[in-house]
Amino acid sequence: MSYPARVERAAEWRIEPEHWDAAIADVNGPQLVVAGPGTGKTEFLVRRALHLVRSGAAEPGELLVLTFSRRAAADLRRRIEEGLTRSAAPVPASTFHSLAYRLLETYAADGHQMPALLTGPEQVELVAELLAAEETTSWPPSSRHLLGTRTFAEEVADFLLRAQEHLLEPADLRRRSADHEGWSRLPEFVERYQHELEVRNRIDYGALQARAVAKLADPEVAAAVGDRHRYVLVDEYQDTTPAQARLLDLITAAHRNLTVAADPYQSVYSFRGAELRNVERFPETFRAADGHPARRLVLTRSFRVPADILDAALRVTDPGVLPGAAGPVTPAPHPGRATAHVFHQQTAEAEWIAAETQRLHLEEGLSYREMAVLVRTKRRFLAELSRALDRRAVPHDPPDGRLVDHPAVRIVLDCVQACLPHPETDSAETDLAVRRLLLGPLFALPLSVERDLLRVRRTGGGSWAELLQGQVEGGDALAALIADPSWATERSAADGFWHLWASLPQLAAAVLGPARADHRAALSSLSQTLDRQAERDSTLTLLDYLHTAQAEDFEATPLLGYRPRHQDRLTLTTLHQAKGLEFEVVFIADAVEGVFPDLRRLRTLLEPRLLSPHQSAEPAAAARFRLQEEMRLAYTAITRARKMVVMTATEAGIDEGEYRPSRFLAAMAGVARTDQLGPPPAGEGRPVTYLEAEAHLRRVLVDPAQASGRRLAAAQLLARRPNPGLRPVTSFAMVRPRGPDQGLLPDELTLSPSQAESYERCPRLYAFEKRLGVGDPPSHYLTFGSVIHAVLESCERAAMERRDHHARIDEALTALDDLWPLLDFGDGAHQQAWHRRAQQLLATLYSNWLRPGARPVALEHPVELELGGVRWRGRIDRVEEIEPGRLRVVDYKTSKTPPTKADAKASLQLGFYLLAARRDPDLAGLGDPVEAELWYPLLGRLFPFDPAELDGIEARLNTAAESILAERWEPRVGKDCQRCPVRLVCPMWPDGREAYAR
Repeated sequence: MSYPARVERAAEWRIEPEHWDAAIADVNGPQLVVAGPGTGKTEFLVRRALHLVRSGAAEPGELLVLTFSRRAAADLRRRIEEGLTRSAAPVPASTFHSLAYRLLETYAADGHQMPALLTGPEQVELVAELLAAEETTSWPPSSRHLLGTRTFAEEVADFLLRAQEHLLEPADLRRRSADHEGWSRLPEFVERYQHELEVRNRIDYGALQARAVAKLADPEVAAAVGDRHRYVLVDEYQDTTPAQARLLDLITAAHRNLTVAADPYQSVYSFRGAELRNVERFPETFRAADGHPARRLVLTRSFRVPADILDAALRVTDPGVLPGAAGPVTPAPHPGRATAHVFHQQTAEAEWIAAETQRLHLEEGLSYREMAVLVRTKRRFLAELSRALDRRAVPHDPPDGRLVDHPAVRIVLDCVQACLPHPETDSAETDLAVRRLLLGPLFALPLSVERDLLRVRRTGGGSWAELLQGQVEGGDALAALIADPSWATERSAADGFWHLWASLPQLAAAVLGPARADHRAALSSLSQTLDRQAERDSTLTLLDYLHTAQAEDFEATPLLGYRPRHQDRLTLTTLHQAKGLEFEVVFIADAVEGVFPDLRRLRTLLEPRLLSPHQSAEPAAAARFRLQEEMRLAYTAITRARKMVVMTATEAGIDEGEYRPSRFLAAMAGVARTDQLGPPPAGEGRPVTYLEAEAHLRRVLVDPAQASGRRLAAAQLLARRPNPGLRPVTSFAMVRPRGPDQGLLPDELTLSPSQAESYERCPRLYAFEKRLGVGDPPSHYLTFGSVIHAVLESCERAAMERRDHHARIDEALTALDDLWPLLDFGDGAHQQAWHRRAQQLLATLYSNWLRPGARPVALEHPVELELGGVRWRGRIDRVEEIEPGRLRVVDYKTSKTPPTKADAKASLQLGFYLLAARRDPDLAGLGDPVEAELWYPLLGRLFPFDPAELDGIEARLNTAAESILAERWEPRVGKDCQRCPVRLVCPMWPDGREAYAR
């Protein structure tokens, strides 16, 4: 074949698009296809596979296409099979792990059962179990205190995987541990771990590939596999581990028909064992049959990434520092844009991204699926962004979108948790699970009923099974499940789930309604996940699944999704998960130092990176390596975009701690420092939604710099009704629609004079305080008044029984001291201050008794009066005999604020007492009530009522009763408005008027 001119470096050809056909047709021998972003390395492999089948060089089944995720493998298989014009056998396209598993299945020893594959969380659980049983003193001092922690178990599990990816046996680790004190106990632990795997017939992902390599070391097995797969195609070769590179070496040893595609700048998985040097060493490792190094083909033109975006990516990677470039890439011809913005608040960053995605969708016609927001970690920014997107109704997958977080699946997991006996689980966790079930859609119990059950549970110690039996409607089924938890702890997870479904009828009822389609889909996905788990390991129970689900990194990945597949949704994902995807527009959000670049993975105790012979133990070299990988991650993320990429960050504020905008922002934007960046200009672009148009009109309306005509026009547009584009005023914060004024009164209404006085001051305040219970909470002043009334009633009743005119001061102070220890007025100083005030009041009252010639005849005397069909009730503090046949009504006031004489003369309360006393049968035999007074003991003063006002008092009481019965609650401005506790919701005042829709 003829290639374009060969460059100076040996065995390398730069391939322009017009030379692809010739390069693709040259199928024999080892070839490394090095390709920059969007240059078509995956397309190159697909077209080579199609050429091999169409030319008759190989049957579809003789190909082997490998990549690193099931999604990518399925996509490769689909693209190849769609390109074949004739019916053909399926193309073997899979991941490296799937290939290794099939190899072990195919060439396992006769009669030997294939071990069950451990998931990542399951491996951590096993490691944690073994570490907990370790002898503490046998471990290095640096790790002894960590043996019981999940964090250390995760580190050890990761170390085990990395060691097997480097094909290291315990003996190899024993030799290596001489230079690493922290590894001294690991060789023995690896042997114990491997023995436990054999006993349990389990295998982890690292051992899966190591055993496959060991199996292929048998020349007969390698020859058989090589004969079956005569052509091997590998995508994303820069992500291979040493074990995977060795696997390819053994499979292709006989024919070396191996084509791998790689972009060294997209090598971002070193923390998972990827070895970038595999790309560099490929020509030597995979020499052709004639001994020549493998050919290196470089794809030169990007079909996706335009010049501005490619230049921005290169500025971030700093080619002078970062090794392994694919060489110059000719950018795509279409225009592109790369920008960076720094915001003052994270909410502003999230709101702008949400608004910009909506603007691009509406104004430029981009579908949401053509856009993505990428973050370094899902734990920081996505919750805020999701809320901003929800406010704009932008469809997206929420950050808590794991299957195990779905409400329907949580019901199943709560049922499992409810069945766990002590000390299997914390009783508080079990109680919480049962309470969620009782309050949730299965039973929908009122909170009071649930609280009563919980109280009995905690005080009586009974089991939930006993409490639910016969006491909760429909609770017998759940009680039976709790009483016999074998369905969750012994059966396979799939069988346990179906037992739960068949035994708990409320579960089906909760998800079968027309509004619960997502619940049905979620449980279908759960069922499929459990079925696949049973196929992998039938001994795993629902309890095992619960423990796995509680692991923070667990993510269920059912093939059957529970969200609509074809819905136009904005992609929210991490930078790593976006690898291999492409979008028209990409936002790289939350790019702050400490998060992106993230150098924290250097801070590990066991440092598994040192298992690679190419890694240096020097801190500076380690930091440089980690920063280089973060540069490659930024490069990969930026080059996902076809038209526009935007990187954003929030500058450090009170809520941001040490975080500062990432160095990558300045590099991508081509500026020297991040302080040269800021938010997009305010008001940039035209409003594209009703919400934005309304906000724009409101800004114009209140902006004094705007021309008066524009402000008037904005006001007219905002005031125009009906206008479906404008939000109702009740949608604004703190604004509620005016509620009904009726329905506040009980069926049987009884009033008091204090209520009438309250209504006269302000009907609206009366409705809030007396009918709705809204207003100032009980205060020390009210308590103080009650105490004084109780003391006076006690000592004055004793005086009345002695037929004295009044009690003595010593009796009053003794009654006060007897009562005071039962009261709480705050700390010691406040308690003493109120005590002194009470003593002062009593001393003032009894040292200069206001009416020394009168004798009490009734105390705290209840009275009733019916006026106009309304019942009135009250309680008179004191009725005393002025002279034979003449009575006086007295009302104590403990306040220091006296009324005016005019107010006292027409006091509604005293007038009512006088009217009621004159008609009271109990007082009729004692005399004629002719006077009424307010006593203010702290002031040493009294204020008399004018009996000539009685006719007016009765009219006022009738008016108040009629108005209350008619439920007229209009506000009334008066001298007490400044102290009103509900002024913030009173439409008579500016600070309350905004709370009501007109």
